[in-house]
Amino acid sequence: MLKKYLSDIAFMQVLNLLIKPIWILLIDAAVQEALPQAVYGNYFALFNFSLLFFIVLDLGLNSFNITEVVQDNSKIGVLTSSIIGLKIILAVAYVLIILGVGIVLGYTSQEFGLLLILGAIQILTSLTQFFRSIVASLQRFRVDGIFMVLDRILVILFVAILLWSGIPNFELTIHRFAYAQVLSLSLVLVSLLFFLREYLSQVRISFSLDSILPILKKSWPFALLVSLMGLYTYIDGVMIKSLVGDAEAGVYALGYRFYFALLMFAQVFSGVLLPLFTKNLADSALIRSISGYTARLLLFGGLVASFITTVYALDILTIINPEKANSDSAEVLVLLIFGFVGASLTLVYGALLTAGKELKWLNRFAAITLLLNLIMNLVLIPKYNAQGAAMATMISQIFFGLVCFFVSAKKYNLHLTFTSFIRPFSGVVLLVLIIFGGKQYAQNSSVHFVMIAITVLLAAYLFKLYKLKDFKSVLKK
Repeated sequence: MLKKYLSDIAFMQVLNLLIKPIWILLIDAAVQEALPQAVYGNYFALFNFSLLFFIVLDLGLNSFNITEVVQDNSKIGVLTSSIIGLKIILAVAYVLIILGVGIVLGYTSQEFGLLLILGAIQILTSLTQFFRSIVASLQRFRVDGIFMVLDRILVILFVAILLWSGIPNFELTIHRFAYAQVLSLSLVLVSLLFFLREYLSQVRISFSLDSILPILKKSWPFALLVSLMGLYTYIDGVMIKSLVGDAEAGVYALGYRFYFALLMFAQVFSGVLLPLFTKNLADSALIRSISGYTARLLLFGGLVASFITTVYALDILTIINPEKANSDSAEVLVLLIFGFVGASLTLVYGALLTAGKELKWLNRFAAITLLLNLIMNLVLIPKYNAQGAAMATMISQIFFGLVCFFVSAKKYNLHLTFTSFIRPFSGVVLLVLIIFGGKQYAQNSSVHFVMIAITVLLAAYLFKLYKLKDFKSVLKK
């Protein structure tokens, strides 16, 4: 099972590696480069604002749907009929809420125009995620991987036309950038409906309270969790805009991009782990094997990225945005990447606890994390600007990740011992010595990166990501 899991993950990550970096590091970066920093900063803040209320569209329905359909595929038709009817109602409520809160916050008419487009993006995202949850519940992870990147492929094409086609009166604007995403998501939604047509043939959209209320009753703990986590994850951009302005939000957005790219790769694991854990929850050996390996893999990747970013943050940003790279955004990037280490634990052990419906623990500590995040943002942003928001995000992610890890260890008897940490700790020490110390003695960056590559290979062995016999077999081939 571990081999099949890793094979599916590898396939999905290859797709990610082929597509997502082009979107995040080339297209989205080119958009930010082409537009004034305040314009993109305003877009970034409004986009995060639209995400804050995404829970209204989801209400935990995707996670609930996975936990139900994995156990009985015959429920697809009945659940989909009610959930789609509910999502239509929620979409109307969502639009009214973002407009109402926008009025309270004093948004301008131009900002409302952009906010409505961003709201449409979130509605379409909610629908595509729901239908993808059905694909994942059917254990069709590779197909899910294709749908995962399809909208990015389409939006890359559309935005590239806006950026570089040179068509008269069709140049890039922030509104056209948003419309390109709406069009891409709409095409993906149609594709998903076509793929699932056999399972959805009996679906009849229902607005009946008799069918909707039982679903809401079962899904509300999932909804609360998604809401709390979404708030402490995305509220930073909104608070920066409100407390210190659009320009500083642009500084944060520049550092946020690379962190977001890493997070997108890591979330692929979570998307596979939830249905996999739900289906095999009784197999404790399999749970320990897959959760342990995935956690080590993500933690290892996060630590390597954190250490390298600390040394080369400004160089990385200069490659992505040569005109706008600055030391403030570099500091934001370093702090956020360290926060990724905590997010990695959440993605693995949060998925395990969700599969086991241990939502009482998750919701309790997610609420504490949100309160902690809000207090830190209110204190740190006025004093440290974008860097203050990054500090708050880093601490919040690490805190909640550790909570998920220790609760999972207790609930699922993960057999943690002091000796099991010795080898990974040795790997961390080795990485620190070479990445931080090696830069002082290496003749140039190329030599240093060769040293890092060799060290990463050795440290991966210490993290038990591969065995020597596996390495020998590769060399023979």
